[in-house]
Amino acid sequence: MKLDNHIIPFQLGGNKVRGSIVRLGSAVSEIIKRHNYPNNIEGLLADTLTITACLGSRMKHEGIFTIQAKGTGEVHTLFSDITNNGFLRGYVGLNADFSNQESDLISLMGSGHITFMLDQGKYSKRYQGIVALEDKSISKSAELYFNNSEQLDTRFVVFNHYNSQSASKEKLFPSGLIMIQKMPTKVDMDEEQNSEVWENAISFLSTLKKEECLSVSLTSENILFRLFNEVGVTVYDEIVIQDKCRCSKEKIEFAIQNLNKDELNEISDDKGNIKVICEFCKIERSFNHSL
Repeated sequence: MKLDNHIIPFQLGGNKVRGSIVRLGSAVSEIIKRHNYPNNIEGLLADTLTITACLGSRMKHEGIFTIQAKGTGEVHTLFSDITNNGFLRGYVGLNADFSNQESDLISLMGSGHITFMLDQGKYSKRYQGIVALEDKSISKSAELYFNNSEQLDTRFVVFNHYNSQSASKEKLFPSGLIMIQKMPTKVDMDEEQNSEVWENAISFLSTLKKEECLSVSLTSENILFRLFNEVGVTVYDEIVIQDKCRCSKEKIEFAIQNLNKDELNEISDDKGNIKVICEFCKIERSFNHSL
């Protein structure tokens, strides 16, 4: 079964709370399939890709949204980014002797930091927020980023099927999430009413189970109305996400042309051949440089 890849923005209670539901099929499964990671790392990357897609879908102009974590543990790098066109990619950097079977972020990455970066080129200044590696999940770190950097109360509920022992994975999307955010109170709004909608939304969201969020038998609209019908749900047009790397032969050739002789000697074989494998899509390209 070919599963689609989409994000549906929504609002609750007359825009007192906004949010997004994300459900990703091939965009996550194809990225992960290229890498031969252990199950716990597949789950970590799936969650990171899904959160990246969610947050990056808000770009109003041409640009790139990136989540990058650097740590001292056996997982030293966690990276994913998405363009305003919905082109998603990511990878995980592991130590050569990786053997860690834990699934929480701190056990895998140790101490370090996570950077959330939005670069929209000429349309706005590059924005960068940094949080310490202090939470056990990438979703809790993303909540901390919003709560501290943007002063927006935020909740994520994130699921993937990679850590599941279930034999029925074919009935589940590889990954999905729902994010909600409490909107700032405007002059003409009742703060008590705003808070009531927010607390109700959190309560309803806490009932969401993995099998429901990832079920291929339920549409995203079905899930939203089941959860939030009591507070009023407005849904918007879906945003399509694609598994698409931005590497190219031309970009690599340009990079090679800018290397000095010593650097070229270091990466070339004795016949001047240079083999380059993209960390994201694993496409292998060969070039020849006459030494």
